[in-house]
Amino acid sequence: MQTQQTPARYVAHPLVEGFPGKSASHGAFGWSSLWLLDDGTRRVLIDAGQPAYIPLIHESLDRLGLASADITDVLLTHMHWDHVANFTMFQNAVTWVGEQELAWAAEQPAGTKFIPDLHVQELMRRTEGVERMREGQEVLPGIHAIAAPGHTPHHLAFFTDRAENSLVFAGDSVKNIHELATSHVDSTMDEDASVRTIDRLRSLMTDTDATLLPGHDVGLSIIDREVQRLREQRAQISFFADALSPESDRSIG
Repeated sequence: MQTQQTPARYVAHPLVEGFPGKSASHGAFGWSSLWLLDDGTRRVLIDAGQPAYIPLIHESLDRLGLASADITDVLLTHMHWDHVANFTMFQNAVTWVGEQELAWAAEQPAGTKFIPDLHVQELMRRTEGVERMREGQEVLPGIHAIAAPGHTPHHLAFFTDRAENSLVFAGDSVKNIHELATSHVDSTMDEDASVRTIDRLRSLMTDTDATLLPGHDVGLSIIDREVQRLREQRAQISFFADALSPESDRSIG
């Protein structure tokens, strides 16, 4: 009699950890989180990052003994530039995009805040290597799409219990520790929907003892009803202050 094999667990690797920063003079930093799930067969990126991440992605994959050609799937939480822009660099991957989110983004006029028009057009154009997904779907083995509207109308989050710890990939439905702890949301198209989404994801964390991986922060857990970062948040920033001084460290954290 043949015994059924237990599916391999995913190992989660942070390729780039997000940072919750913005500038009054230069807008959002766009430093979004980029995670890899690897079960030895599938290598799944949650979001694709922004253009400045390209060398960081190559460096992080190289440390894992991987290359961009080894990525099998890219799951997009929503259609904002800092989460979508690099999907084209993973030449062998299937890019999964929310059917409703993509249709909504395609209806927006050029110049709509945060929406990368050409990337949306390319996702609409491609007949190979792009798949549509919907809330409630098991998109890949052990990875489920969850409705997480608010930040955008059809934002998706992803849940897996096939890693060492259960994981919630929140995208920008929860951008940082402040939003998860307080339900006070910055940059949302529907504040009430965002609050309801945060409440649902917080309940999911409690029910499954999951770690939440936000769109612009390090991993978060709820311990004794308190939201805590899994490690210290830090951003390495440098600045040329004048014509004569060398580069000066202005790191945060």
